[in-house]
Amino acid sequence: MSETIDLCATGNPTEQSPLNVGHRDKFILVLTLPVVMRQLAGIEPNISLDPIQFKIFGAVVPAIQVPHNEVAFAGQTYNVSSYVRPNYDPLDVSFVVDNNYKNYWTLWRWLSILNDPLQSKYNGNDSRSDDWENRLLSGNISEYQANFSIYGKNEYNQSIIEFRYHNAFINSLGSINFNYKEPEIMESTVQFRFSQLEVFLKDPTRS
Repeated sequence: MSETIDLCATGNPTEQSPLNVGHRDKFILVLTLPVVMRQLAGIEPNISLDPIQFKIFGAVVPAIQVPHNEVAFAGQTYNVSSYVRPNYDPLDVSFVVDNNYKNYWTLWRWLSILNDPLQSKYNGNDSRSDDWENRLLSGNISEYQANFSIYGKNEYNQSIIEFRYHNAFINSLGSINFNYKEPEIMESTVQFRFSQLEVFLKDPTRS
């Protein structure tokens, strides 16, 4: 049995099943490694040039805002759009550690380039004194940054929505908790910083 939801007074009513809801456990993060890591693939066999998939859960999409401004006029205050998109909150992702620890190690290696765990220095080739304004205007991203996507899946494991994150880099890698008395799947967390976010609806018949 379906219920009728009237989206607007002049529009056509839409039939929507109350069981047609998104599932929490149907998200996959697909990550293509940044340039600085792909350059190491020839000398480090554990680094793969193929995109890496993470089975993820938790808060997979941060809040998206375009704040308002308040304008005083004729004794009242009106709300208008600021046309400004503030900085996004960090993206916190919980993921399942694979049985070879490959996905965890890959994230650790990325973080170790940003700051070497022994020498405490940046291990890439970029200069920290780059002209960021010209770099952003040209559309170029730093060698340690990457674009990645999180895909929402339907019950047939088809991609139905894509959240595409631009100019992203790892910010922190969470702990691994282990208890041999608890035969549960091993999990960890990772935090990303990013600059832009796009959202696309996918056609599952073409995926």
